[in-house]
Amino acid sequence: MTVSAIFAMTALVAGLCVFCAVICASLQRHAALIWMGVALLFGIIESLALKDNSITQLDLWVTTATVVLSYVCVGESVRIAYGQRRSSRTFFAICGAAILTSLALLQLPVPHVLQFLPSQLAGAAAMMRAVIAVQRAGRRGDQIDTALICALTLVSAIYILRIPVFPVLVGRDVPFADFSRQDLQDILVFLFAILVPAVVLLTITRLVTDSLHLYRMRAEHDFLTNLPNRRAFETMANQPDRGSGSLVICDIDNFKRINDQYGHAAGDAVIRAVASLLDCMGQPARIGGEEFAIWLPGADVEMARRHAEQLRRELMTLRLVELTDDHVITASFGIAAYGRFTPLRVALQTADMALYLAKNSGRNRVCVDGDPSAGREAARQAERERERARAAA
Repeated sequence: MTVSAIFAMTALVAGLCVFCAVICASLQRHAALIWMGVALLFGIIESLALKDNSITQLDLWVTTATVVLSYVCVGESVRIAYGQRRSSRTFFAICGAAILTSLALLQLPVPHVLQFLPSQLAGAAAMMRAVIAVQRAGRRGDQIDTALICALTLVSAIYILRIPVFPVLVGRDVPFADFSRQDLQDILVFLFAILVPAVVLLTITRLVTDSLHLYRMRAEHDFLTNLPNRRAFETMANQPDRGSGSLVICDIDNFKRINDQYGHAAGDAVIRAVASLLDCMGQPARIGGEEFAIWLPGADVEMARRHAEQLRRELMTLRLVELTDDHVITASFGIAAYGRFTPLRVALQTADMALYLAKNSGRNRVCVDGDPSAGREAARQAERERERARAAA
């Protein structure tokens, strides 16, 4: 291998290492990028050890160790990027023992292939574990995952095929190899100049994509209930092809009293419990402290009323360990039709007016906008249920 080729490969790996460091800093020191950066550092050391035609004993030892360590680190980086835990200490101990075994065999008069075989097999095992991790945790049909599987498989295949002729790379003779060290190095530099950047960049792309998705989820979802927040709800309900339906607003009754009497932890438990019930109904979101909105596509107001009544009754049966046994959780509901061409702002205002009617009619009831009898009927029904609850107590 010419000196210019060696330094070109070293510069490429060094550039990738710097790129990993920059992305790592922006992603708050992601462990996968740290492992990838360490792998690239080992790659730089390996390239520098092989830069001369005459390889010293120290170069031989360094190459034997760094080749394996770089692949082990790449494997760890990919595994962590795909949600796997860091490998066990046993695995690292086995890899370390394999390297030490190869270093010991270098001092013995055994065939050169056998001298490097233990450490080379450890590196191959690390790469195969990375391929398996992507296959198991990757998204079917995802272009990034598919490309990374292909790149890792090619790297693993080349690595395994290189094992019998690896001694040639470090200046040792192999009886069945009829090519020179120069030829082997040139081939490997060409292949890895393509595949190494591919693996690094695809792994980083997966990490950045997942991080952006996580940031978006955090920006659009309520941390307490994991329901969409108001911003996400407005985006969802304002889709141009949403069609018509009904909008329901739910507000937990006397929530401040719950916080004052039982504490904020109990209030959070109530909100989570209500959210878990809403999650089975249409497309819910938490749009305020104790206020929720539910978009029911294709449902008229009568169907929405039935859904809301069922939810209201289920809420009254909830019993939480954070509250006393006799505490009944109630909520008020306001319903409005949400036509295809109705602005969301107008629908929310209309549903709010119905909710205001429910609150001022005694709470714990469902009111529909434009129904003058809704408040009276809801009040009578709620009163009957309170009487039954008192009788049961």
